[in-house]
Amino acid sequence: MDKETYLKYLKDYLHLISIYLNKKEEPSFKIDESNFNIFLNLSKKHSLTALFYKVCKDTKVDIKEEYLKVLEQYYLSNVQKHILFERERKALFDYFYLNGIVYLQLKGLVLKDYYPDPYTREFADNDIYFKGDDEIVKKFFVDRGYKVEIFRKSNHDVYLKKPCLNFEMHRALFGETGDNDKFIEYFATPKAGALDHECREDVYNPDNFYVYFTAHTYKHFHIAGCGLRTLVDYYIFLKRNQENETLDFKYIKKELNKIDLVDFSNQISTLSLKVFDEQELNEQELETLLFIASSGTYGTLENRVNKGIKEKGKTKYLMSRIFPPYRFYKGAYPWAYKVPILIPIAWLCRFFRILFKNPKRATTEIKTIANSKEEKDK
Repeated sequence: MDKETYLKYLKDYLHLISIYLNKKEEPSFKIDESNFNIFLNLSKKHSLTALFYKVCKDTKVDIKEEYLKVLEQYYLSNVQKHILFERERKALFDYFYLNGIVYLQLKGLVLKDYYPDPYTREFADNDIYFKGDDEIVKKFFVDRGYKVEIFRKSNHDVYLKKPCLNFEMHRALFGETGDNDKFIEYFATPKAGALDHECREDVYNPDNFYVYFTAHTYKHFHIAGCGLRTLVDYYIFLKRNQENETLDFKYIKKELNKIDLVDFSNQISTLSLKVFDEQELNEQELETLLFIASSGTYGTLENRVNKGIKEKGKTKYLMSRIFPPYRFYKGAYPWAYKVPILIPIAWLCRFFRILFKNPKRATTEIKTIANSKEEKDK
């Protein structure tokens, strides 16, 4: 598909989402065999399929019943997933209360409540920050039959359970294995401060959540890219808080300035508002939109590799992937970080972990590096 044709379908897709988010109807718009699969693939790529079901249903577009049924199955599956997660979170938070652990819900767990229908906000995992003994947290998940996927190897631990349960338990909001130093320092203690002593839940106010979410978005955008769902998140969050006049933009700008994110915040928030308020984009905004649309929900490995090569050059980037910098080991292999002479053993451990746990990703990365012709920035 050529760029012009792709852009037409993309604009149609975003137009329909805009109509839904602004509580309008579009009965004259037809979804049929000429565009349904394109819209469905965009929805899957950007974790917007459940939302697109509500788009088609609530805006009263002209769509075949069989197509609506396909979308409905994705929506109902997401509802089921939400219910499973809600049950597990309730048990976890009751456990935290009994064990004196303070927690803070992050990312999609906050944003879902801004959506017209919270069940339309898709997520792969639940992100939760906690202050307390990580062994006590680990015991909760082990006792409930979860697999310990990652423990004490980064700023968050990962627990998995079939059919779809995935919890990322954060000891820190940003980690030592490659995150921005200013982010690590600024977010060392989350600026939430609305502690509910009845349940021991810390709660972000909208201003501080916006600062954190923008830092998180920046990390994804500049490493591997982020998707259209991020623009939806920004639009819904900004619109709701603007209506209620709950955002203190003077404070937000002051805080964003501390972590050098004022320009990025303006870029991503302006783009989201212009896209879903259906204002004309300038050339730079259009290129950013196309980059986001090509990245998918969590970015692409190709984006990550090309960015690394652009910054370091091909040889240095490859060597940094084989032999990570010293600070990498603080989170991933703390025993090697404490005793540097053991770092060669960590290289071997990392090699075998990649070989047996994610060989396809490693192969793809090697091929991308080999095929890349990008040179280091001057």
